[in-house]
Order: sequence, then structure tokens, then C-alpha cells
Amino acid sequence: MKQQFLPYIFSAFLGLGLVSCDLDLTPENAITYSNAFATESELNTTTITIHFYLNNAMDAVRPITKVGLLADESQFDDQIRQGNPRTIIESSPDWVGLYRMIFESNLLLENIGSTKGLTQDRYNYHAGQAHFALGFGYLQLARAYGKAVIPLDAKEIRVYSLSSQQEVIDAGIRHAEQAYNMLPIFSKVRNTAGASVTSKQYAAKGSAAALLAHLYAWKGSMAELYGESSVDAKAAYEKSVEYATHLINGEAGTYSLVESPEALCELLSNPSANNPEEIFSLVYDKSRGNESTTKNDVATFYATWPVNDTKLEGDLAQADYRLYRSTVNKLYPDATDLRRTAFFYKQDEPHMAGGTDYAVPYKFRKSVYTIDQSSEAGKYFLSIDANYVYWRLADLYLLRAECLNKLGRTAEAIADLNVIRARAGAAAYPANGETDLKRAIFHEREREFVLENDSRYYDILRNGYVKTDLTGKWTTLTKQDIADGALNLPVPYGAQRDKDGKVINGLILQRPYWHRYSN
Repeated sequence: MKQQFLPYIFSAFLGLGLVSCDLDLTPENAITYSNAFATESELNTTTITIHFYLNNAMDAVRPITKVGLLADESQFDDQIRQGNPRTIIESSPDWVGLYRMIFESNLLLENIGSTKGLTQDRYNYHAGQAHFALGFGYLQLARAYGKAVIPLDAKEIRVYSLSSQQEVIDAGIRHAEQAYNMLPIFSKVRNTAGASVTSKQYAAKGSAAALLAHLYAWKGSMAELYGESSVDAKAAYEKSVEYATHLINGEAGTYSLVESPEALCELLSNPSANNPEEIFSLVYDKSRGNESTTKNDVATFYATWPVNDTKLEGDLAQADYRLYRSTVNKLYPDATDLRRTAFFYKQDEPHMAGGTDYAVPYKFRKSVYTIDQSSEAGKYFLSIDANYVYWRLADLYLLRAECLNKLGRTAEAIADLNVIRARAGAAAYPANGETDLKRAIFHEREREFVLENDSRYYDILRNGYVKTDLTGKWTTLTKQDIADGALNLPVPYGAQRDKDGKVINGLILQRPYWHRYSN
């Protein structure tokens, strides 16, 4: 039977009715923990469960995502974005979903040896999915929470203490390297029926390479941010460059930049499309039910008229997150930059609401509605119709440029930066008197991934731009505040106590910065 570990005791799955032709994410309730590994079909139940939790992984980091988004206004989240500690604590960040994924992944790796008749390829497929999920989970924990628990196994109940951020990163690297070595390129990944997979939520060599590039970039930049002299930051940047290069050179699969920002928007707006730039995504599975929504919270936060056709232009001020037209024009100072008019609807025209001239997000073009006979339109907006494309090839070009610049390999960094600018039709670096390459790469990532993903907060931390590119209390943090955990989410309440407030893990202590505001 599946054993359990603290800080969380995992219950049996209840109502996890997620089905997809490709992902088949519904755990089979008839399979019990004790007999779940005898055949590949039974083993696959655990692989499916891992993917269920992977599909929901971003729930654990939502407050950090909100802090980092480029926005002039937000409807409900001003205090979180301003860094109000009590508001962040009250938002109840919780890593339990990530630890359920980690538990299931450890469980699979510990029991896959009991599965009869597995060829090496099939062993590598299932174990590779588990190792990738572990690596991805530890990346999210290291970036959002800093210190976290590293469970040793899924076999026995035990109490864990927090491991350091570098230890969590290293755990992620170990598993991601296993995934990279085990998994084939995406075009050769086969499901249990022997068919090619089409969803890029399935881990492959390419997604493992992207994961490793980000893990190593985070490792080096956090060593520099926190002054950890025991970590060789330059060696970490070299490894990040190595794995990004595997992707860019086609050694980890066939990926290519699409021809234009407009073509990119069309592909991002079509979840079933074959996007050659897409490396890893969290799938939008509409078959879950009438209330199923995309996993891309970021795209949804900005959703408004005209993509949501139940809204009018005068409703722009009701969007959860809003940008002024002047902010977008400043973001894209080059008038030839095609992203300005592809990512934003009629950006050269004013769009007034409540006396404010807003930019109109248009990176994601299609919406999903559900019937609502009580409304004038007969429907209400449910979701942006899009997968959460978490990593695409442009990300790896710009991440490599960032690391190359930190290594002093300036000419190579500029070349990578200019690949992305050329695709956008923007002037090559240096343009308009640009002299700070580090800042130019950071802004290029803003331009490329605005409205799209959660990368900006992590980009700010990797580059040491907390005081310049965040607002409110973030700009007043001291070195001691940062050392005490201010840049990470607080340890979740449930890691220490049960629902009745009883201490279940006395080894896990709240980070000092957050402890000051916990009472």
C-alpha cells in the first residue's frame, strides 16, 4: 500500500475526473495502491496521476506570479503586488500539490521494478516522466519558496526539516539529468498504446534540457544574490548555456522559432496546433467538464475585450490586470517591433475607459464560454482557449544570452539577443544608445513573454533588479530581510500544523522574515 510522509499525509484521490485523448489524466479508482505496479497498464495509473498533479503545478506559486507581472493596475491584488507581508500570508500559498506530485513520482520510481515485461524503452518512458516531474517540482519550490522539504522516499512516515535552496536546486538537477538521459526526443515519445504523443506536457529530452538550463541559471544567480561563495556560479552558468545550446542546435529535439510575432499569437491561440517553438506546456483539457479552464493564469488575468466578446471597450478597466497604452509604447521603443501590434490590439489607437487610455491584450485570441441564459449575451466567459506554453525556444535563446553575458561572453550574448529581435523586426543591439547589455536582455524577455507566463519575477531575482523593477515594500527590503526569506513565499501553514492548529512537524520553522508578521 502507498505509504505517506510528513509534512503532508496524502489521502486517496477523490473525484479526479480528468480525461484527455492524449494525456489520459484520470486516475483509475479501481486500481489500489498495493497492486498498481504489476503490469504497464497498472503502472501507467501512477504516471497518469503524476501528470494530473503536474498539470496543476502552478497553483502552488500563484502569489509569486502575481507579484512579478508587468501591470499598471490590478483589480484585486494591489497589496500582494506591493509586498504587504500580511496580505501575502493571508493569500495562503500552499505547496501541497507539488508534494503530491513528488510523492507519486517517488512512489513510481521505487516500485517500477515490480512491473513485469517492461522493455528498457518503456521503463525509461515511465521513469523519465517521474524524474522530470521531480525536477520541475523542485525548480518551482526552489524559486518560489527557497527552502523546502526534500523527501527521501515514499515508503514511510517521517518528519522532515527544510533543506537549503541550493540543496533543493541540486535535487532538481539530479532528477532532471536522469530525465534527460532516459527520455528520447519528443517525436519519438510513445504512450502505452505505442502511439506518438502530441501533447508537450509529456516530458522528452527537449523539455528536460529546458528544465536543466533553468535550474542551473537559478543555481548560479541565487549563489550570487545570497553571496554563497561555496557555489561556483560561473560553472552553473556554463551548464545552463550547455543545455540551452543542446536545444538551440537541435541536439535535444527539433524546435524552431516561428516566422513572426503574428504567427506566434495564432499558434498560442490554438491549443491543438503543432507549434515548432513549443518545448513544454501544461495542457488545457476541456474534457474535464463544463467549468474547465486553461492552466495559464497569466493569460486569463489580462483577458478582456475584444477577445472576451461579452465585454465592451468601455469595460477595459474591469480586467484583472491592466496596462496603459503609454506603458506598452515605452516597452517597445522601436516602432518597427512587430510584437507591439501583434501582442496588443490596435496599439496605435487610443482605447479609453474611465478616462484612462489602456493597452488591449491580444496575444491570445480565442475564448471559451459556457451557457448562461440569465445574461444578455446568453453566455459567460470561462477561459482563454490556450495551453500554458511554459517554455518555448525564444526563452532558451534569451536565457542563454543572459548566462553568456554573466560569463563575459558578450559577443555571443548579443548574437542570441539579436536573433529574437530580428524575428520581431526590431533594431539590433545596441539600438537607441543602449549600453547595458544585462538590462537589454532583461527587457527583451519582458517584451517577448508579456501577458504569457510567470517568468518576470524570476527574471527580476536572477538579475538583482528587486529594488528597480518591483514596487512598494519590495523596494525597501534590507539585505537581512532578503537573507531571512523575504523574496520567497512563507512556509505554508499546513507544513507545520494540521487543520485544527496542532503541530505536526516541529522541525519546520517559518522563515524569519515571515515569522515577524505571522501573529
